[in-house]
Amino acid sequence: MSRPADRGSALVEFVWLAVLLMVPLVYVVLTAVSIQRSAFGLTEATRDAGRAYATAGSDRLGERRAEAAVRLALRDQGVDWRPSGRVVSCGPCAYRPGSTFTVSLHTRVRLPFVPRWMCGKTCAAGIPVTARHTEALSCYSGTGEADASC
Repeated sequence: MSRPADRGSALVEFVWLAVLLMVPLVYVVLTAVSIQRSAFGLTEATRDAGRAYATAGSDRLGERRAEAAVRLALRDQGVDWRPSGRVVSCGPCAYRPGSTFTVSLHTRVRLPFVPRWMCGKTCAAGIPVTARHTEALSCYSGTGEADASC
């Protein structure tokens, strides 16, 4: 004996569960892709900024070059970034072989589908991403006199 009241209900249940499970899964994947894109962009930007700073010859010019390199690298990845102080930190910032400097970048990745008006200037609905790169001027950098260690 057939029960006509149950016909077609499996399809409705499948569609309902598929939508219920797929929407959060797609959201998690979009969030992970956004975070990975930002992390890759920040990593690339710190390396580029380090190279730009190392070849500048002075601290002031190096800072400007480093910031320009960061803006270019992050624009290529579509990452929103605003400087919050110096990009490069170093001890005396002396351009001698063997001296080291560090490039540190921070940003907050906005969650997908969160409107900009909810975030304001600092988005609380976001995930912080940080990248850091330390570089040393080599003996062959051509930025000044070689010291005794070369």
